[in-house]
Amino acid sequence: MKILRFTFLFGLAFVALAAQAAEDRGEALRRAAAAGDLAKVQELVAAGVPVDEPTRHGQTALFQAAEKGRLEVVRWLLDKGADAHVRERFFGQSALDVATAAGNPEILRLLLDRGVDGAGDLLYAAVQRGDVELAKLAVATGRIEPLELAAVKRAIELSPTPVAPALVELVGTVVPKARQFPPFQPAAGDLERAAGKYRSGSGNQEVLVTVRGAELHFKLAEGVEVLAKPVQASRYDSADGKFSAFFGGRAGTIEWLATNHEGAVAFLSLAGADLPTLKAAAAPAPEAASRQAARPWPQFRGPGASGIGDGQGAPASWDVAKGDGVRWKTPIPGLGLASPVVWGDRVYLTTAVSSKGDATFRTGLYGDPDSVDDRSEQSFRLYALELGTGKVVWEREVHKGPPGALRHLKSSLANSSPVTDGNRVVVLFGAVGLLVTYDRDGREVWRKEVGILDANDPTAGAAEWGHASSPILYGDLVILQADRRADSYLAAFRLTDGAEVWRVARAEPSTWATPAILPGPNGDELVVNGPIIRGYDPKTGAELWKLGPNSEVVVATPIVGDGLVYVTAGYPPIRPVYAIRPGQRGDLSMPKGQSSSAAIAWSHPRGGTYIPSPILYRGHFHTCNNNGVVTTYDAKTGEQRSSIRMSASGTSFSASPVAADGRLYLFAETGEGYVLASGPEPVLLGTYPMGETVMATPAISDGFLIVRTLGQVVALGG
Repeated sequence: MKILRFTFLFGLAFVALAAQAAEDRGEALRRAAAAGDLAKVQELVAAGVPVDEPTRHGQTALFQAAEKGRLEVVRWLLDKGADAHVRERFFGQSALDVATAAGNPEILRLLLDRGVDGAGDLLYAAVQRGDVELAKLAVATGRIEPLELAAVKRAIELSPTPVAPALVELVGTVVPKARQFPPFQPAAGDLERAAGKYRSGSGNQEVLVTVRGAELHFKLAEGVEVLAKPVQASRYDSADGKFSAFFGGRAGTIEWLATNHEGAVAFLSLAGADLPTLKAAAAPAPEAASRQAARPWPQFRGPGASGIGDGQGAPASWDVAKGDGVRWKTPIPGLGLASPVVWGDRVYLTTAVSSKGDATFRTGLYGDPDSVDDRSEQSFRLYALELGTGKVVWEREVHKGPPGALRHLKSSLANSSPVTDGNRVVVLFGAVGLLVTYDRDGREVWRKEVGILDANDPTAGAAEWGHASSPILYGDLVILQADRRADSYLAAFRLTDGAEVWRVARAEPSTWATPAILPGPNGDELVVNGPIIRGYDPKTGAELWKLGPNSEVVVATPIVGDGLVYVTAGYPPIRPVYAIRPGQRGDLSMPKGQSSSAAIAWSHPRGGTYIPSPILYRGHFHTCNNNGVVTTYDAKTGEQRSSIRMSASGTSFSASPVAADGRLYLFAETGEGYVLASGPEPVLLGTYPMGETVMATPAISDGFLIVRTLGQVVALGG
């Protein structure tokens, strides 16, 4: 029953897929359809481009035009025989689903007139929005199922605000129609894949699903038990018509369950193992290590992207509310998620200031891929702060103008962290395609146009998320990973003057990871995370090796240490962790079911993390997932030592962990700083709120833990 699926995915708007190559005419057709360029659509179809030419996940020109509300294009494509029932394969969204999310009534009417399923979804959405005209479209089909109607009526009864009388009256006129399904035989193993424990986001509702012969048994709340048989792919109905269930997930996986029991709708996620919660340390916090000479934190995640600041005097505790342990605070205007970097007595960071003051931002665990539609003029800035006081030493407006790409709800137009060698500071603003270098005193040395880095949702849509990969330095080279909607590339520029030294094209779609340098027996290797993990010669850009499979969406930075490089990603359907030996050549991919080889020290097919990068510290490899689950492995063998839940359900993490003097520092998006004693099973030393949202990874240098919040930079230290 599709009403279950729609509410779960209501906020998701999936439309176009990144182009694979400039000459891809199918992509040209889909782009023209999304842009509403009917003449171009007609020209391409006349030239022989199939009207339903799909992306690798099944989106067509009709799908994209429906999402963007391009009525004339939709009408023309339907007249030319486009499949009105098109459904993309990654999320299972139909053209009607995305048109419902966009709320275009005429397009919805066209699709419904072609017999597309989804009238119940539409009526439910109309009641949620208070849209009488939308509700009329759904009711006019005469295809509202009894359970769908029961759910709509229940939604009206439980609405926190009064529903418009006209809507209530209209819903009262609906005569539901039970749906007749032809005989259906599920694929082998489908019932077994659906079995498991499912839990609501609040944790107060749980459903246990087991296989009973050719049916599924659902154990609901308060002892209610139901048997349901498969009637469609992923849909199960009870014989009495009082219960329906729908299973869904990305790329054919099962990640969630939606149920409708006599109109009561529930949405539950597949529950993993019940994990222990973080324990408090039984002993006092470790003594501060002896302070060593100040070391720089020159790039994202510090030296070599390690995230380690041993011997720098990082504080073990603080109290921002009382000011204890707070050395200084400096407000930073605009919105920027770039991490601070430090060299000597300077802290560098970037921001983007919207001329219309749009600071739209949403934290939390959610799947909404929407972009923030702020195309106003932006001021893209670089700040240099005094490390000891937080005083603004200088500020430079790198560029002023509208962005060439948009950002995600949980992103900014200043995501890329600067990189410095102490004499020069290199900044990247992907939304305007500029790579710019300043000297220590804020004088511009050179600037390079690198093309708009319009990173989008590579699995399903045109929703723009904002570029995030940070530049790194390798000798006298600035290396840039520029994976984007089309024409992705990897390039190196001379640090002294910005001259391009080498460039290689990449077949990868948008990614958000920062590359890393791996020393090897045959020379250094540039390790680049992506749907295919690749190693390059950092001096020439020549590809040395590749490894798959990997996630569809890649964010985490590779971590180098203990003679290996650790690469992970956490987006379905593959969520691997790889520990790769240096000096490899060719295709390192292993046969299915194999977890190690001459090239791969160890690997796990699941367990990879999505946004926070992992950390390798004192023989332990720690990952922190978005939901605050910290998993620890033996770094040499890959043996899992522990997996613990950091905090209450619903708390989300984006900042990557850092470490110093036996402690791990992890910051939740809500601002809580968790300080843990490192080890095979990390334990809590203390929780210290920042009082503001924290998205950026902190820096550690010269006695300071420097934390960037959404509004300011805070230096913590004794």
